[in-house]
Amino acid sequence: MSKTRVGLIGAGGIARYHLRHLKQMDDVAVTAVTDVDAARAEEIASQTGARVFPDHRALLDSGTVDAVFVCVPPFAHTDQELLAAERGIHFFTEKPQALSMELARRVEAAVEKAGIVTAVGFQDRYQDIFDRLKRYLEDRRVGLMWGSWVGGMPGVPWWRRKEMSGGQHIEQTIHIFDSARYLLGEVQRVSAMAATTELMADVENYNVEDASAVTLHFESGAVGTIFSACYLKVGRAGKSGLEIFTQNSRVEYRLRQSVTYYEGDQVREELRMNDNGFLCDRTFIEAVQAGDPTRVRSPYSDANKTLAIVLAADESMRQNGKVVDVAAVAGGAVA
Repeated sequence: MSKTRVGLIGAGGIARYHLRHLKQMDDVAVTAVTDVDAARAEEIASQTGARVFPDHRALLDSGTVDAVFVCVPPFAHTDQELLAAERGIHFFTEKPQALSMELARRVEAAVEKAGIVTAVGFQDRYQDIFDRLKRYLEDRRVGLMWGSWVGGMPGVPWWRRKEMSGGQHIEQTIHIFDSARYLLGEVQRVSAMAATTELMADVENYNVEDASAVTLHFESGAVGTIFSACYLKVGRAGKSGLEIFTQNSRVEYRLRQSVTYYEGDQVREELRMNDNGFLCDRTFIEAVQAGDPTRVRSPYSDANKTLAIVLAADESMRQNGKVVDVAAVAGGAVA
């Protein structure tokens, strides 16, 4: 059986998350790996027999891969996806795929020209509970929603630097923004405010927002607000997910756990039962094997629409809540 040859650009925690899935696939061989930390790359190579390369350019030029997983922090997305597209190499990239629409649009144009399969790591779209929730909402009008990712600060040092992560709403809460867009449709405008309190004064080298609130104006006419906060010290105090209100029901989505439907006196809870992360990766591999980009639920071009929302929110925060048109941000100039 011919195996799909996969390379890993980045060998940190998120790369190992994908590697666990790839190792379960009999029709996949991890053949190449690179990381700025050579020891991390060597460790993955020892598990998979992959060849270690000094950088992503050497890996992409090696002829040893059919597809790559780009598993680098937000600030480190430079030309990996561009070079992959230019070489006809399919790629899966982690979110956020860029910190500027200029770069994201350049990659999108290169992907369209190359005709390759792409995916961005919005794995929540692959939850079994989302399949049913999306069908439930198809014939119901939504007027209001709110969402949140409220919790603590991830431990990686780059996350706490605005210029490296983009801030919580761009690096982390983007999953909630994408879920809202996937379930409720496109967003026209946003307005946002950020809180920079003293709640994180004890954290060294920290300059991201402590909290933010982003109001969304959907094309459907619905409105909603998504909250972010990273200053909580007690894990169980946080809350992440969505609440959606139709004329006759309220739906509560608990992040990667469950969906509960409230209709009159009836309450019905559905638990997530599938491994949506594995399904996300598997769908990408099968799309590569079939040469069919339409199988992927979050291709690069679609993920750019979610990226435009959080970048528009960032612009609004800088302008003290000014309403920002998402399409204007999404349509930034391409070099």
